[in-house]
Amino acid sequence: MNTEEDEFRRIEREALRRAAEADDDTQVYAKPWVGLTIEEIGDIFNNTPNPTEKVGPFVIRFARAIEAKLKEKNT
Repeated sequence: MNTEEDEFRRIEREALRRAAEADDDTQVYAKPWVGLTIEEIGDIFNNTPNPTEKVGPFVIRFARAIEAKLKEKNT
């Protein structure tokens, strides 16, 4: 005759076994890459010490190049 604790352990083992069987097709979903907006790039640039110019095409291209490198490193 099983005690209540033995029965609980049996049920727990069965649940774990079923979960392991059902989990064999699990897919891992990664958070999608989120880049910086032009406004965010501008905020970052303007909040750096002693900015020498306003946000222009060069700064945007530079920030996008940094993003591309980070994306390359994170994939």
